[in-house]
Amino acid sequence: MTFLKALAATAVSAAIAFAPLVAPAQELAGKKIGIAAREITNDYNRDIISGAQKTLEAAGAEVVVTDGGADPRKHNENIESLINSGVAGVVVQLGDAQQLAPVVQKASDAGVPVVTTSVGSKTSGALADVGGDDALMSALMSRALLSSIDYQGDVYVFWVPGAPILETRKRVLEALAKDYPQVRLHEVPTEHSAARVQTQMEDLLVANPEPGSVAAVWGAYDLLVSGAVEAIRRNGRSEIKVAAIDGDRVGFQMLLDQDSPFIATVVQDVPRIGSLAAEILIQGIGGKADFPSTLFTDAWLATHANAVAAAEKRWGSTVWEDLAIDRADVEARWPQDGELQIVHPILP
Repeated sequence: MTFLKALAATAVSAAIAFAPLVAPAQELAGKKIGIAAREITNDYNRDIISGAQKTLEAAGAEVVVTDGGADPRKHNENIESLINSGVAGVVVQLGDAQQLAPVVQKASDAGVPVVTTSVGSKTSGALADVGGDDALMSALMSRALLSSIDYQGDVYVFWVPGAPILETRKRVLEALAKDYPQVRLHEVPTEHSAARVQTQMEDLLVANPEPGSVAAVWGAYDLLVSGAVEAIRRNGRSEIKVAAIDGDRVGFQMLLDQDSPFIATVVQDVPRIGSLAAEILIQGIGGKADFPSTLFTDAWLATHANAVAAAEKRWGSTVWEDLAIDRADVEARWPQDGELQIVHPILP
């Protein structure tokens, strides 16, 4: 067995280890559970909510979802409102551990268990944080992107300052790039707006008109960097390589488009983030308090060489209808000879 195949097998074993967290049906009958989302703008947000909601409703709970509209203050206010409304527990999607700590402490004082998702570290007072391993995912994506430019050239880095998991992803890129002195990173701080990124990329292309003057674009997540991909396409700069993280539908649309500069995305098992958080919360409501501080779901790198398997694992066989893309065209355009390697951090 090769190392990579062994790694994949280990990942499957690790995923199975979480199975006992599934709660008995109707355990939450008559109880209300809150899901507080910082924002609901892409597949990542929606599928965490969906994964949690299905698990909670299967256990008999009434689920209330709030949307902070990307405003951290509003997000905290929504969590506090849920606590005051008498919920039995709260799943929090996204946020900063320090900013969330006061309101999570209020929940703890009121006897309301909280599980966070995709915060990147455990918030004081919460049962656990569930998400993808952002350091691992960034290493996979950053390696793929830098390899595609043979570890040389100017790389423009789009991220949103202050967003904890995006800061983690960026730090890993920086650490990796230090080993390659011919790679020059250029920070492009931005907002959670593909339109804003498109404008910024347009300006960069005007300032760097010569082919090769921009080697690559690193995006903190798929939807964010979709604006850069559109700007590159409109300007006919197909030599520029782009990669990101999440494996959203928009990520696969960019990856599978014949004329797109997008070469890779790291796909997360996003629905499992939500369902695992819900399972932990159900057990927390039942009195269990001993959980790992952080728990992670599977991830895999999608490229042209394994795009069919990567897309179908994330979205199912109906993905081709959803994306209005012909699977046969994809297979004819890019030989599907790349293995799909599932990665999962192993916790002791």
